[in-house]
Amino acid sequence: MMAKNYSKGAKRRAKKTPVGGEGLGLEETPKREKNGRPSRRGRDRDPGIETLKARCRLMGKEVTAKNISEVRAPWWGCYAGRILGDRTMDAADRADLWSAICHMRKVVTQHDAAIGLPKRHAACMRLLQDSVVIGRVEDTRTDEERVSRASAALMKVEGWLGYTDTRSRSEAKRVVLHDEVCVDPDGLILALRCVSDGIKGKRLSYRGRREG
Repeated sequence: MMAKNYSKGAKRRAKKTPVGGEGLGLEETPKREKNGRPSRRGRDRDPGIETLKARCRLMGKEVTAKNISEVRAPWWGCYAGRILGDRTMDAADRADLWSAICHMRKVVTQHDAAIGLPKRHAACMRLLQDSVVIGRVEDTRTDEERVSRASAALMKVEGWLGYTDTRSRSEAKRVVLHDEVCVDPDGLILALRCVSDGIKGKRLSYRGRREG
């Protein structure tokens, strides 16, 4: 039997076809760079890449692969989070403070829903809803039980914030809950540390500045 002669093009196509993938529509494995990361061509097809480029520009960062990778972290998506990203701090500390931001948003969202408050403006609602899983689990509590639980959670957060000064407390609520530009980064961090202590069940101590 004569051996078949294949063209160079056919041989190249055969190499690209995954073993056992004939006729199954399996795609070729994306090309990767030597460092194991997806190739530049693959990154450019990322549907969120333009958002990340815009985020770099918004923060005054050069649009480079390194900066794009850095701003993928969730805290770069809001004013409160950007303060954490810009601060030099331990990664675990940053994660704790980001958890405090998310917790504040979650508590307020659930309280708003429980008492039937009008929805906040779109940008703020997006931030709040990102912190809450909605509709995944059936809620069998009565309206009174939901209001009671939500109010208790909100009062607990208010109590934690009471361990800092008035200016820091106001800054945290304004920046975290309304996504407004932070003008007092030190105050925001002080307030978030109080919330973080509360979440962890630590014995709270005053974290504030002298008022007056």
